Amino acid sequence: MADPAQEGLRYRKKLKARLAVERAALELVLEHGYDEVTVEDICARAEISKKTFFNYFPSKAAAIRGRVEPFPDVDDLLALLEAHPETCYLDVIVEALGIQTSPDADDDVLQLRREVLASMPQLFFRGQRDFLTVQRVIADALRAYLPDHPEKRMLPNRSVDDEAVLASSVVLGLSRARSILHVRDDSEPTAKHIRLMYAAYLTADLDAR
Repeated sequence: MADPAQEGLRYRKKLKARLAVERAALELVLEHGYDEVTVEDICARAEISKKTFFNYFPSKAAAIRGRVEPFPDVDDLLALLEAHPETCYLDVIVEALGIQTSPDADDDVLQLRREVLASMPQLFFRGQRDFLTVQRVIADALRAYLPDHPEKRMLPNRSVDDEAVLASSVVLGLSRARSILHVRDDSEPTAKHIRLMYAAYLTADLDAR
């Protein structure tokens, strides 16, 4: 039978090493930009071998993102929307886009990751990870959801397809704005807060600005 104390020590050592890799990757990307950083650079900063790096992460992007859950598929998004009938569908989906980091990440790594997210949000859209794929999943979910919930529509004078495509673009913008505000004032703005801020700006009297 394994010694619980030894198992606990082994876990802490692995966690320390993994966080060192994440910290090194994030620092380097902030200093030099994503494209200029290599796995070799990360290994040198973290003082590990490439073999050790790949024991923890399959790629440079994975080290930068850390441990996150896959982005919901269409069925998952529909279930989330159905589970929150009282909430604006934009808010539900923006919350679903939020990064779910490993609970054992330390504060320094989380802050570095927020800063990278603010400048390169495309790295963090979970699962398929690219804007077009994530946008397509969101639009497909809304095409299925909105006809059954006409009371939730925000553009009732447009077709469902138009609203789904426009809303999926808005969600990505709201998600990025949320991440940037989080970095700027170290608070956790809600999806609703960001959406209302946008709405207030767009509906304000232009002469008053």
